[in-house]
Amino acid sequence: MTYPLATGYNLQLVIVSVAIAVLASYTALDLAGRVNATQNRAQMGWLISGAAAMGTGIWSMHFIGMLAFRLPVLVHYDFLTVLVSVLPAMIASGLALFLVSRPTLGWLRLLEGSVFMGLGIASMHYLGMAAMRTSAVMHYDPQIVARSILIAIAVSFAGLFLVFQLREETTPHQTWKKLLAAIMMGTAIPTMHYTGMAAACFIPMPNAVLESDLQPPENIIPLAAAVVIGTLIILGLALLAAFFDRRLSAQVIYAQALQESQKSLKAILEGIQVGVLVLGDDAQVQAANHAVLDLLHLSNTAELQQLWDRTVTNNLDSSSPDHSEDQLLQSLQPVLQQIAARQSVQNTVVYSAAPTHQESTALLVNAVPLHRSDTSLTQMICTFSEITDLKRTENCLKESEAKFRDLATQEELLNRLSNQIRQSLDLPTILQTAVCEVRNFFATDRAVIYRFDANWHGQVILEDVAEPWFPTLGEAADDCFPRECLERYRDGRIKAINNILEAGLDSNHLQFLQRLRVQANLIVPIMVCDQLWGLLIVHQCSHPRVWKEEEGNLLNRLAIQLGIAIQQSDLYSQAEQSALQAQAQAQQLRESEALLKQQAQALQQTLQELQTLQIQLVQSEKMSSLGQLVAGVAHEINNPVNFIHGNLKHVQDYAQDLLSFVALYQKHYPKPIAEIQAKADEIDLQFLQQDLDKTLASMKIGTDRIRQIVLSLRNFSRMDEAAFKAVDIHEGIDSTLMILQHRLKARSDRPTIEVMRDYAKLPLVECYPGQLNQVLMNLLTNAIDALEDADATRTFQDIKDHPSQITIRTCMIDHQWVEIAIADNGSGISEKVKERIFDPFFTTKLIGKGTGMGLSISYQIIAEKHGGKLECFSTPHHGTEFVIQIPIQQQAFRSV
Repeated sequence: MTYPLATGYNLQLVIVSVAIAVLASYTALDLAGRVNATQNRAQMGWLISGAAAMGTGIWSMHFIGMLAFRLPVLVHYDFLTVLVSVLPAMIASGLALFLVSRPTLGWLRLLEGSVFMGLGIASMHYLGMAAMRTSAVMHYDPQIVARSILIAIAVSFAGLFLVFQLREETTPHQTWKKLLAAIMMGTAIPTMHYTGMAAACFIPMPNAVLESDLQPPENIIPLAAAVVIGTLIILGLALLAAFFDRRLSAQVIYAQALQESQKSLKAILEGIQVGVLVLGDDAQVQAANHAVLDLLHLSNTAELQQLWDRTVTNNLDSSSPDHSEDQLLQSLQPVLQQIAARQSVQNTVVYSAAPTHQESTALLVNAVPLHRSDTSLTQMICTFSEITDLKRTENCLKESEAKFRDLATQEELLNRLSNQIRQSLDLPTILQTAVCEVRNFFATDRAVIYRFDANWHGQVILEDVAEPWFPTLGEAADDCFPRECLERYRDGRIKAINNILEAGLDSNHLQFLQRLRVQANLIVPIMVCDQLWGLLIVHQCSHPRVWKEEEGNLLNRLAIQLGIAIQQSDLYSQAEQSALQAQAQAQQLRESEALLKQQAQALQQTLQELQTLQIQLVQSEKMSSLGQLVAGVAHEINNPVNFIHGNLKHVQDYAQDLLSFVALYQKHYPKPIAEIQAKADEIDLQFLQQDLDKTLASMKIGTDRIRQIVLSLRNFSRMDEAAFKAVDIHEGIDSTLMILQHRLKARSDRPTIEVMRDYAKLPLVECYPGQLNQVLMNLLTNAIDALEDADATRTFQDIKDHPSQITIRTCMIDHQWVEIAIADNGSGISEKVKERIFDPFFTTKLIGKGTGMGLSISYQIIAEKHGGKLECFSTPHHGTEFVIQIPIQQQAFRSV
């Protein structure tokens, strides 16, 4: 029985075979990049040379692996068969490079190429094994052979995939990827070889001489050295050729890209509107587009070079015949010299003017040095941008900013004076502060206030004077105000004198102004209650002055503020005098009975209210006058109406008696004489008898209606009820609605405003009836105004489909408090406005439609007079609701 021969491997040669496989794999990856990067004949040349190099590398790995194989018999190789085994490797390598050079590599194409390449590698292996010559018969295990072929196909599949993915030209990151892929492929390719070697089984021949040790092949050292050296030379030459070809291609591509970029840059420079100038280190203009020539008003690059040369040499000659060029050079010289010194220029504005242009062109200049890496030269890249319109806009913005700053300063002065008027009613202090502020703001030499008396004589009562000009307090100019001047001042006219010598003044007036050293003045009237109170005057003593229109308007606005301050001061003085009188009366009443003491305390409280509510005197007086007028009218109407209503009963009785008498007469004398019959026909006695009762009944209905209206007016005014009184709240609401009925009824532009009453059963409530009715009147009037404003933006049909409504609701909160709610379905108010609706003088109505005092007074009446609450609830576009809560008994509130 014959046993298979023992086999083994030389480890050093195995390692060499794996290293050659790794090098061959890296060469394949590198050559794939060149095949992919080239076209036509160059691609075919790289494909053939790559296939030869890669096939030689794979074959070399295989042959070194064969040389590493050991048997106990001598082994030598048939040289021709070994050479033939190179062809399948080269063909498989060529196929691989061809596949990976395609634009796409589908999975089916990849699988087909893997099978072909794997079969080629397997063919190379088994051809190489067929070249073995030894005294043993070689048998193959079919399963292991099949396994080795599958391994060859799998390795080919992985190799083709990796080569296709990494075929791009080398970058630092890509190099590491190729190296890792080469190691993976280099270790995987020998797997197929050694698996194929394991499939072979060697049976010795009968006459074979077996050695005691495993024997290497014949001439192993020279064969291994020749194969390794030859393979390294081939692979090295392939890598070097790929490297130099890559460098050459990169230089060609770089040169082409540089040329294309220069062309593109030139096209871009010519296409843009920004002027671009490139200056070399040798003071030569290297590039300039047409835009920079146009902006600098030059014809060609030669003139630009000449301008640059003159800048560098600082050659300026004012006597030069080309004076316009010298002007341009003088404007640009500082910037161009800075550029010549290789210094950066950032956002520098220069001006360039051509002889045919009256307006200079504003240019924004920027320059940066550019250091080239290949030479020591430094280029200067300069840009010139026209910003004439931008500078013009900037100047306009500056002028507007100055104007608005002046307006803001004026408003600040007015606000400061207005705040002082609100915070203090000390008139002398206000006026003195005003003249000081006026003189400082207008930068004049003197500011004065001139006051007239009842006979239109006047004098300077306040002033503020700058040094060295003398004061003019007490100076009078009675002879300097002709009647026509006074009339103009009464009409609110402003008088501005820019130069007293050129104003055509009366000689007395001119002498008066010269005595005061006045050379120009500005005069505005101070009006109090539409009456001329005095004049606010500013003097310019140092020189004539042209007064601006806005200065006159501002001084006039200040005079209006002073008029308001004087008017409020007068009102305050009157209120203070009334309060002092009331205090004196209270002092006398305080010594009497307890009732008089209570009245004195009420007067003292009135005094405190007068002092804290000075700004509301006018509104309170108006409402008081309205109440007196309503009460008076109601009283005057009530007397004759009561007389007529009381006598109607007697007239009815008399008429019945007369009609009965006439009927009785007609019964007994059915045929009167002709004269009586003619009179009866003339007066239509039969119709008179029928209509007289109806007429008297209509008169009675009319007097009843008038008496109801008079009663509503009396209930609203409550002039006879100045103290607390228990009243029916619903009666006051209905009286107020009857007075406002003319505003609720339908008009040509809108239907009737509907009023929805939701009254609960309420007890009599202790209150000031007249003041409570005033609050109801204010709230209902505001609701009607809000609905009318909302209806103004709607059509008649829309209002008819969605009518405007006011809902009045009353209810008991508990046994001590009642609530009155008045709501409308108008447009509502915003949160920002709602925060200020109870502030004095705040109003959202147009000028002339409201004073802003109604809700403020209403809040004080409810909160301070009745100890209640007045709140507002509103949602924009969903209406507004005001809720009043007051105690039923005021004694409980007073005790708290």
